[in-house]
Amino acid sequence: MTNEELIRQYYDGDEAALDKLYRRNIGLIRKIAEEAAKDFNCLQRDSERPEYFSAYTNTILDDLFGEGVLEFLTRIKNREYDESRAKLTTYLYPHLKGRMTRWLEQSIGNLALSKGDMEAVRRAQKLYHSDWLSIDEIAEEMDITRAEVIRHIRYNTHFRGVYDLLSEDYDGDPFERLMPGKLSAPAEEIVYRKVCIELLREMFNDLPKKDRDILGKIYGVFGFKKTPLKEIGMYHMMRESAVEKAKERAIEKLEKAYPGSELQLWKAVHRMLRRPILPPEDNTELRMQFPEYVHALAEVYGVLSEASTDETLMCD
Repeated sequence: MTNEELIRQYYDGDEAALDKLYRRNIGLIRKIAEEAAKDFNCLQRDSERPEYFSAYTNTILDDLFGEGVLEFLTRIKNREYDESRAKLTTYLYPHLKGRMTRWLEQSIGNLALSKGDMEAVRRAQKLYHSDWLSIDEIAEEMDITRAEVIRHIRYNTHFRGVYDLLSEDYDGDPFERLMPGKLSAPAEEIVYRKVCIELLREMFNDLPKKDRDILGKIYGVFGFKKTPLKEIGMYHMMRESAVEKAKERAIEKLEKAYPGSELQLWKAVHRMLRRPILPPEDNTELRMQFPEYVHALAEVYGVLSEASTDETLMCD
């Protein structure tokens, strides 16, 4: 009897089919556990009996298997599986692998590498994700091969930040929560940034759903939790290289939408009022009208001043 036949029986009320389904897929869960452990360099052989895994690895695999079983039962009992879209094993794989990966990240992710290797991994990931350097630029910067850079970037690490210190239901600025009254930026600048973010969010929300999911999870923005590239690929059934290309295409869509957008207007007004640039000297008429032009911009910019005042009152 196939997985699909068993799950149909379970959906029809046959509770015994769930146990049969679980036993039928024990091998799948163990295989995914071994794959996840290998990704974290935890799949080690016994030095005296190479045909067996070490005691350390067996402990890791047992924990991963337990996580996989919990996720397996959760997904089946949620009754979200649609037989017309994919085989049951195809549907289950990203969910089981994702839960096991998260467990490894939280439990032993940083311990799977030596101190020196971990420093290299973190540096490569910072240059790639924060400084926006290309693979080749990072290889030159760190004096390592391109293959090593790719391996460092893809290594699953769990970076702990201020967001980890707050409850999941808190959607405000974490720095305001952790350091009330100690923000170094003036209230006007804070509001300007927040307006920029809100206008960018509107452009982001105009993207197709898949682009929003990939871009949001890669950068951990606009309500999405930052997610490893591999896990995003598993969710969308894509290779990591395909996810990277999808990310670049989504960014290109945002770049094309930027000219003429409200975000561009808002930034232009802000820049003009902070540092007005006179028209060319040969354009006499425009230079004469320039004060009125700046005044018109100031009226638009007045929204910022009002919001800044409100923000100051809220902080007080």
